[in-house]
Amino acid sequence: MKKGILAVCVSVLSLTSYQAQAQNKTCGTSHAVQEALANNPALQSERQQLEEFTQNYTMGAERVHRIIPVVFHVIHNYGPENISKEQILDALRIINEDYQLQNEDQSQVISSFQNLVANIDIEFRLATIDPNGNCTEGITRTVSELTYSADNNVKELVSWPRNKYLNIWIVDNISFGAGGYAYLPGSAPGAQNDGIVVVNTQFGSIGTSNGSNFSARTLTHEIGHFLNLEHPWGGTNSPGDAANCDIDDEVNDTPNTIGVAGQNCNLSQTSCGSLDNVQNYMDYSSCAIMFTEGQKQRMWAALNSNTASRNNLWSAGNLAATGVDGTPQVCTPIVDFHANTDENCANSDITFTDLSYNADVDQSWNWNWSFPGGTPSSSNDQNPVISYSEPGTYAVTLTITNSAGSSSKTKTNYIHINTDQPNLVAPFVEGIETETFPLMGWLAVDWRFVSSNNNALARTTNAAASGNASIIYNNLQVADGVVSHIYSPVVNCSFVGTPASMKFKVAYAQRGGSSEDKLEVWISTDCGRTWTRRYSKSGETLSTKTGYASSAWTPNASEWREESVSVVPVAGKQTAMFRFTITDGGGNNLYIDDINIVDAPIGFTDIQSAASSLEVYPNPGFGDATVGYSLNKVSDITLSVRDITGRVLGSVVKTNQTPGTFNTRISDICGLDLKSGIYMITISTNSNSMTTRWLNN
Repeated sequence: MKKGILAVCVSVLSLTSYQAQAQNKTCGTSHAVQEALANNPALQSERQQLEEFTQNYTMGAERVHRIIPVVFHVIHNYGPENISKEQILDALRIINEDYQLQNEDQSQVISSFQNLVANIDIEFRLATIDPNGNCTEGITRTVSELTYSADNNVKELVSWPRNKYLNIWIVDNISFGAGGYAYLPGSAPGAQNDGIVVVNTQFGSIGTSNGSNFSARTLTHEIGHFLNLEHPWGGTNSPGDAANCDIDDEVNDTPNTIGVAGQNCNLSQTSCGSLDNVQNYMDYSSCAIMFTEGQKQRMWAALNSNTASRNNLWSAGNLAATGVDGTPQVCTPIVDFHANTDENCANSDITFTDLSYNADVDQSWNWNWSFPGGTPSSSNDQNPVISYSEPGTYAVTLTITNSAGSSSKTKTNYIHINTDQPNLVAPFVEGIETETFPLMGWLAVDWRFVSSNNNALARTTNAAASGNASIIYNNLQVADGVVSHIYSPVVNCSFVGTPASMKFKVAYAQRGGSSEDKLEVWISTDCGRTWTRRYSKSGETLSTKTGYASSAWTPNASEWREESVSVVPVAGKQTAMFRFTITDGGGNNLYIDDINIVDAPIGFTDIQSAASSLEVYPNPGFGDATVGYSLNKVSDITLSVRDITGRVLGSVVKTNQTPGTFNTRISDICGLDLKSGIYMITISTNSNSMTTRWLNN
């Protein structure tokens, strides 16, 4: 057989629907591996040493059953990717059957290859002792938005020593479009990166998996790579390419092949001058059911080499250290829980679900919930229903006790209850000029920054579309895939008519052609319980700068763009909220300014607004300021001033005021004894009202 150049390739297996539709997938690892080799040439030397060991290795009489400790790391964001233990056990069952020739479908191997079918004689067992000596069920669960764009980034969240455990990370999506990938021994760019990443839809045969042969055998395929097997056509990811006949997988009994393209199952496929082993687990067919004896020899060589510590995994000392050679014990639960919404109106129900793991629920379990400010304030139910009567932010604590012990978890600032009687009335413009933004000094008008990266969002005076400040998204400080949010306070849009639009100004630069940061605008009319997306731009479409910016970027005056977003559903609603969502995609800084909520006709249906503008200047002011407003028709108006608690400090009524532009002093409305702080200035007519803020220094 022809021997090709030793190559490193990550397997890419994926389906985009729950139907087993065949489609080609590209290999996304060659660039990453070549980058790792360039940064650390010793990796190539390590790979070559393993290959020399493999070529000289003979199994001899040491054909002894091998046991490998496994840990499954579920990376999730409380979605369906937080798969059940049952699905994990199903995947474990499949790989154990496949690697011990216990799979029922192995009898379907065609006669041409029956004599090559191998029992690899490897068993995979869940670890029962973690790296710190604690009791474990061999499953970890980590909450991270990186699950939506996973690669080696998820391994930075959790990784157990590779010389003791086979690490398998289960995610929602892999950043480069793969269904799974694994590093060949000695090719991982760092010990913490060694192991397998697989998407939950191609993991096992139940639960979120689509259940096809291709998906159920994805993990079998990836473990083959982990144990130094290439694809049957060699170290590329281009099945069906005629050039594949000139390379090889370094296994003597797998026929040279171009590989299966389209994930089909043509058992008579002949390429490179011989019948192809289409049913091989390392090919891309939809009927993979076997390994060969030559592949077994290669995998056992990897397990007996010290390359990447594969030879320590099955050692007697390690089996004892990881607990796989004994009887599993009952562990203390690791507490976790999730609410069906973390935003809500007052006096509305929230359901809390216990998601604790590390032990199976039995009669010894006891749940003790604490809900400060909630009704009820405590519960012993597994999944209680709670409401909150007052707006605010609340913590939740769950303590669980079982026969092994007790543990608890507190989520601070977890539940946010929004007012359903907002004092902030549309339309208004938020110019980010208040120095304490997003905190405005009063809960009912506070904005909120929410991100897993505390440095993601901030107010900055380094750039502004108008005025002196804007919101900056510090892109260069945030990892790819992180999602950050800017929440508005609840806004009364009762007097907003249609068409209604929200306007804002944005500035953004890409770092390069692959930068795909995404900005979205969402709206809610039920205090944030549910959201509807109204705007989405990313990458080049979002960019306001010509070309790219490689270092931290600040826009000039010409690099801002005004966006207009249709927000018709908020018209006439008393509890409207607006949310900017930014998903990091490796770009440069993003800025937002002059958020206009809401630019729309004001009034009831066909009644035109009486008041068409309202402003206060100077703003900030010092003791007093001028209130300017315009009227479109003869109107009775009320001008009022409220403090941050909503208390009316003073008001004046003007009857039968003619159309035009008018000015009045705040001191004429409520006197001159105002303390430093934030005040709400409102003009009301018989059909609408308009509010703006004034900062008194």
